[in-house]
Amino acid sequence: MTTKPHRLFFIFKQPLLSTLLVLLILQLWVMPAGAVEQNPLKPIDTSSPRATLQGFLEFMNEGYKTGVGLIQPYLDSSNLYLTPEQITSMHDTLHVQASAQRALDLSELPPAIVHESSRRLAIQLKEVLDRIDLPPTELIPDAQMMAKAEFKCWTIPSTEIQIAEVKTGPRAGEYLFTPETLSRLPEFYAKVRNLPYNPDSSIGWYDLSTYSSIGVMMALHRIVPPRWLLDAPQHRTRVLFLDQPVWRWFGILAILGTGFGVIHGCFRLSSYWAGRMAPAGKWVELLRPLSIVTVTPIVAFIFAEIIRVSGILYEGTTRSLWTLFFLALTWLVWVAGGVVAESMISIERLRTSSIDSQLIRLILRLLTIIVAIAILVTGADRIGLPAYSVLAGLGVGGLAVALAAQQTLANLLGSLIIMFEKPFAVGHSVKVQGIEGTVENVGFRSTQIRTFHNSLVIIPSSQLVNSTIDNMELREYRQVKAVLNLTYDTPIEKIEGFVNGIKQILETHPDTRKDNIQVYLYEFGPHSLDVLMNFFLQVPDRAVELNERQKILMDILRLAETTGVRFAFPTQTLHIESLPEQKATINSQTDTSTEKC
Repeated sequence: MTTKPHRLFFIFKQPLLSTLLVLLILQLWVMPAGAVEQNPLKPIDTSSPRATLQGFLEFMNEGYKTGVGLIQPYLDSSNLYLTPEQITSMHDTLHVQASAQRALDLSELPPAIVHESSRRLAIQLKEVLDRIDLPPTELIPDAQMMAKAEFKCWTIPSTEIQIAEVKTGPRAGEYLFTPETLSRLPEFYAKVRNLPYNPDSSIGWYDLSTYSSIGVMMALHRIVPPRWLLDAPQHRTRVLFLDQPVWRWFGILAILGTGFGVIHGCFRLSSYWAGRMAPAGKWVELLRPLSIVTVTPIVAFIFAEIIRVSGILYEGTTRSLWTLFFLALTWLVWVAGGVVAESMISIERLRTSSIDSQLIRLILRLLTIIVAIAILVTGADRIGLPAYSVLAGLGVGGLAVALAAQQTLANLLGSLIIMFEKPFAVGHSVKVQGIEGTVENVGFRSTQIRTFHNSLVIIPSSQLVNSTIDNMELREYRQVKAVLNLTYDTPIEKIEGFVNGIKQILETHPDTRKDNIQVYLYEFGPHSLDVLMNFFLQVPDRAVELNERQKILMDILRLAETTGVRFAFPTQTLHIESLPEQKATINSQTDTSTEKC
């Protein structure tokens, strides 16, 4: 069927009746592009300003005409829905507009908004070109002319629209509409929008793509007949507030409200499960960041592809949503690292304060820090912050932190050395820096030792790794050494029997080391005959050591009682000598008493 110009003009004069037309042309990202004519992979030629300008206009005009050709038969028919052939043809035409957008240098646009922005800018540029006088083709530089030119750029006469050669990047050597031109397109369009169209122009394309419910129709085209939306009253799509149709504001509020409700519900559900599912409570903590990570990209997609938020509002909301997404993803990774670490500790049945547990936590935390930094850098690049600036900021910030926290970092490094070398473990009895006690906790900054006086000593890890550590727990044998003091009046026979009896007690005890038992009359002490007793116990810990030591000493006391051996008490003889004055007084008193006698 031949398309009549007056009928097409009627369609464009009715924005609500023309929404399906724009839907057919602009729905590039909802479904993959298909074939156009014989070669669906035909690229746009960007080898020169002439080729770029001609290719852009050719592809845009082709997509526009193909879209109009689809809408006309549908409006003339009695069908409520688009036919499968029309849907297929609509998808095929999307390749045309995608090829036209290749003529734009989008390298300075943030990846988060490049899809919607490229579509909007391509249509806006076409609207501008449709209203200005373009020079004859032979006056536009081709590849040969540009090869001889000193400056590798060309400006459309009487405009500031420029096509220049790309110097770096994957598209180096191609001639594209410059980023500066694209940034000023809204300004250019505002200046020419009231000018008349040139012949064979895309009439009203930008207004239709910006203010109509294209995405809604595309999302519901199998449920709601497109002609119902095309017949909607005109004022519903033309009343604007902050450059957005009123219906779109209702959609924005509805989507944001729904997303917030889902996130709020997940937060409350997480709190509910955490209090009632103790074993799995740590995994429930993932629900909060996971809800944000799930909801934000969905909301961003709906804003961009369905309700088609445009302009500054689109850029602001999209960047905010993706910023929230990457922050929540960082939160999710951080929480997941802690949850995985605690789960591994639980599965291995390790003590929560043991060195192995601390090492697992530290390794997982370091991994999550690395992944979190990668996520933040990627997110910054996606929303338009240069990755090198973020890395430089992190580097400067890290250097400042390192300088301000040298001792803290030294303690952290000391803790790592302790965790990897494992000179002791939690529960071991150690001697370090004159302190003796039981290791109670090994942290990332310090080690806590519980002394035998029940006091808690905290030693920084940097000092601990530079100290001599005597790990009493790693002893294969525990020495017991004592000197038994016998009275000097003990007969030699009893001393020999007592010494031999102690040897027998030690040799028959199951936990003593049999090849190194020393029991001898050792020396003549100042107040006793000293018997040296030195032996070793093979026991697992100090509690068993004390118990077995007590048994042996009790046996020795019984032996002493049986053999009649008595232990000596420490004794001293004190000689008191009078002072010279006291001697004279005593002598005078003695002489007086003699005279009286």
